[in-house]
Amino acid sequence: MKMRKALLVILHIHSLLSASSFVITPCNNLISTNVNNGELQVSSLCMSTTTSTATTAVSTLINKAESSTKSKAVRQSKGTDARIIFPGGGIFFYWQAGAASYLREAGYDLSDVTMSGASAGALAATLTLADVDFEEATSLALKLAEDAGVWDRPLGLQGVWGPMIETWLNDLLPDNAVEMVDERLSLLVTSIPSFRTDRISSFESKEDLVRCNMASVHLPWFLDGKLTSNFRQAPRIDGSFRAKTEDYFPQVKNGQVDDSLIILDWKSDPVMEGKTKDFIKLTSKEGIWDLLEQGRSYAQIMDKRGDFDTISQS
Repeated sequence: MKMRKALLVILHIHSLLSASSFVITPCNNLISTNVNNGELQVSSLCMSTTTSTATTAVSTLINKAESSTKSKAVRQSKGTDARIIFPGGGIFFYWQAGAASYLREAGYDLSDVTMSGASAGALAATLTLADVDFEEATSLALKLAEDAGVWDRPLGLQGVWGPMIETWLNDLLPDNAVEMVDERLSLLVTSIPSFRTDRISSFESKEDLVRCNMASVHLPWFLDGKLTSNFRQAPRIDGSFRAKTEDYFPQVKNGQVDDSLIILDWKSDPVMEGKTKDFIKLTSKEGIWDLLEQGRSYAQIMDKRGDFDTISQS
């Protein structure tokens, strides 16, 4: 009984901390960045930004883009086969979607790239490998949100987002999705009550793939009012709960990563710094599209920096 109470308390704390990243807030200080012929262009997103905020963010981006030393947080030594990690990020899924869209638009060949994701990053990894158009995915998500009346609900997405995500995935993923992601996709889930992070890298069917994604994004109580999500006859919760870099790819030892590993993490974008706790209430649909564009813009900066050099281009 005591163990169950402790479990409930831990899950409740995690739910409260994580839920703020799964809802949308006004993007008061976001700016959009774009590199064009070596020049950094800046435009405001959502609402106006202060001069000091914009100046600081732009300065940081310029320094990073011009640096010949790749970010230590992303990689440290030369590798060969490209691998991409999509960490958890709640509503920042749309930032990751923008980054993935940029890779496609820039002509990068993702057919031989392996990907791993947790929580919202599981959705991004799955849809990327299944070749789903992220503009279409975003439009559908906004339509489902509109149909569910989330823009007018005091609790926003709470309690209704789970069924919406499942419908969204079923509509977006092609019938041969498993064949498309086979041997190239792994998703993280957290098993209960052990809190062990499990890496799932094979899928039996489209339904199995969808259920794995639902387990990986499951925030206790928040998504559908349930404590856990059932996947393969076992209770699971959000895969990012205790995830470490080596959980995504077991080849990574003690967090030491190489040039073959690319981490599409919104927290590495200076423009997005400190935004997690800001996302506490619903905002306009435009805010979602702005996140998509910011991810695309920062991926362009990563490209200029050489972060995608291990991915071949067509």
